[in-house]
Amino acid sequence: MRFRTIWIPTLILLAAACKPTAPAAEAAPAAPPAAAQPATPPAEAAAPAVESAFAVDMAYADLRKRLIDAGWLPLRDPMCWENVGGEARVCGELPEVESCSGDGRCVMHFANADQGKRMRVTTYGPAERWNVPGEEAAFAVKSWDVSALEPVAKSIEGTAPACPSRDFDAFLKAFAADPRIERAFTAPAVKVAELYSDDTGDRTRMVYVAGAAYDDFNVDYVDNAYRFVDGEGKVDTTPLKLDIAREGDAVRAVSYRYGMSEGNSYRFEDKGDCWYLAQDPEAPAP
Repeated sequence: MRFRTIWIPTLILLAAACKPTAPAAEAAPAAPPAAAQPATPPAEAAAPAVESAFAVDMAYADLRKRLIDAGWLPLRDPMCWENVGGEARVCGELPEVESCSGDGRCVMHFANADQGKRMRVTTYGPAERWNVPGEEAAFAVKSWDVSALEPVAKSIEGTAPACPSRDFDAFLKAFAADPRIERAFTAPAVKVAELYSDDTGDRTRMVYVAGAAYDDFNVDYVDNAYRFVDGEGKVDTTPLKLDIAREGDAVRAVSYRYGMSEGNSYRFEDKGDCWYLAQDPEAPAP
């Protein structure tokens, strides 16, 4: 703040000096010193976005590691094998791949559900060399852009169904009974455990699947009972027992066993306006 300087004329000062001195008034007790106030800390600067460290022609392996270290995951495109064609090994090795052309141009997608963002990355070069020691730079980044994760389309007709219930038990019955409810209240990106096999064996890894493409919720609610639905859409007539576990106020874990099958579990999260299917946390048995 700028302060104006006040100049007092010399004449006024001299006149004041000639006046008789008035009796000194009784001195008022000195006020106690004000308590020292702690300095207000400066506002913390927002952390730079992960993409601020990216550069054209950087090794794709470096970009990928930075994203995963920052909490991003590959956004799986179930059409990758069809898009790439042939053996399409890159679709298994790099689950973020959407497509790769014959001249070495690939398109990848990542997502961060906590931030509500997705990222599209394009690359050029031999994908099979992306993590070969000393040769990673051959598979290089050409562009990237960040956008918002889009909610799942509410219905074929375009009418958004209302949240069926904030009570989870009632919500789950409606979710399993009505495909429109299931579609509307699936998260924009579902975190999925998938099984990956290569020369070193089988292992589980986490990826995202776009909510609009996720179709692995295989439970129906029919005639006042939950029932298993197989891969061809056939509904079992035997009631299915679901185990519902409360994981805090905003998370419910739903699981079941069906015959000898494993990996049948889902996690629903309360997003404030309703419950949403957000995770499929167990990979099916090989």
